[in-house]
Amino acid sequence: MGGVSSNRILIIAMSFIVLLVVFVLANSPKSIDWSLSFSKQDTKPFGCQLLYELLPELVDETKIQTSHGTFNSFFSDDTLTSANLIVINNHFAPEDEDIGRLLSMLDNGHQVFLSASSISDTIRSLFSIDYREQYGGGSFFLDSVSFNLANRKLRTHLGYWYKKGVSDNYFTSYDTLRTSVLGINNNGKTNFVKIKQGHGNLFLNLNPTAFTNYNLLVHDNYEYAFKCLSYLPNQATVWDEHYKYKYLTGQISDDGSRSILSFILDRTPLRIAWYVFLIGVFIFFVFESARRQRVVPIVKAPVNSTVSFIETIGRLYFSRKNHLDIAQKRFRYLQEFIRAKYYINTSEANEDFYQQLSDKTSIPIRTVKQLFELGNNLSLMKRISEEDLEQFNRRIEYFYEQCK
Repeated sequence: MGGVSSNRILIIAMSFIVLLVVFVLANSPKSIDWSLSFSKQDTKPFGCQLLYELLPELVDETKIQTSHGTFNSFFSDDTLTSANLIVINNHFAPEDEDIGRLLSMLDNGHQVFLSASSISDTIRSLFSIDYREQYGGGSFFLDSVSFNLANRKLRTHLGYWYKKGVSDNYFTSYDTLRTSVLGINNNGKTNFVKIKQGHGNLFLNLNPTAFTNYNLLVHDNYEYAFKCLSYLPNQATVWDEHYKYKYLTGQISDDGSRSILSFILDRTPLRIAWYVFLIGVFIFFVFESARRQRVVPIVKAPVNSTVSFIETIGRLYFSRKNHLDIAQKRFRYLQEFIRAKYYINTSEANEDFYQQLSDKTSIPIRTVKQLFELGNNLSLMKRISEEDLEQFNRRIEYFYEQCK
């Protein structure tokens, strides 16, 4: 009954804890994830779901595709002979073979819109550009920065102001022979250009967070993003997802599928269920992992059968009244004991032997001599009485008790 009662208390306690956790998680506000995603699948502040969903306002929806692979793996010489490519990411540093494919696409007439805060040295060298990263005293969240378009038909009088969540990068040099200025900041620094390459154009913007969910919802800043993208013609358009931060960290695989854990944590009911499961497993191990001691059987002390056997043999000899034989055997056992313990030869009982044995046992030499004289005389007798046997046995027991 005690075990059943304790189990019932444990179940009630675990149920209460689980319900308490569910209540707390369900009513606690979800923390905002400010990580730089730029993915079309993310509703977080720096995701690009809103921009992607509004792309059909600029190009035909049926012409929009998503690339989950590198340029070299997704595009081929006979794929999309004339198309737009949109790449928005915090850092852009493709492999050399992908850079070669990008140049081939531009030469063949593709239009590439690239917005990134930092660009690899190879890209900067190929297109003869350099820029300065402006983070406002080390913080990514600048206060009061404005972007505008250079085209008089697209620019506004005050520009598009961002209070936080945007960088203020700008170009410090570019090839004026093939580069057109398309956008500037409130200090007149160029931050958006068009670079002619073959039959195509590279539209390069240095402030990608201006295209994220958070900044599209601030005032009318969505107009800036749409005006930048309006330079792309209405044709087949490919949205890049491969070079996003999530793919580099493995949260989404190359085929575009989200990891199971990422899918669970992004949805409140599944996230609560996942946490409850983990807490339940933890509680189970806390209460059930203690070692359960099984009943230890009582082991009886082993019986000294040798002593019992000797006593039986002794009683047998004694019952036969062969006292002389018993005395002789007792004396032989005594001699064997002396040889084994003191390493003394007992075959010759002389004065040297008595003295040596007396020294090692601390028994008076007179007592030792009397004991061995009695023992040696047994071989000359035909029989002895029971009293003689008892007296001889007492001398032997005394020797055992007194020897060291």
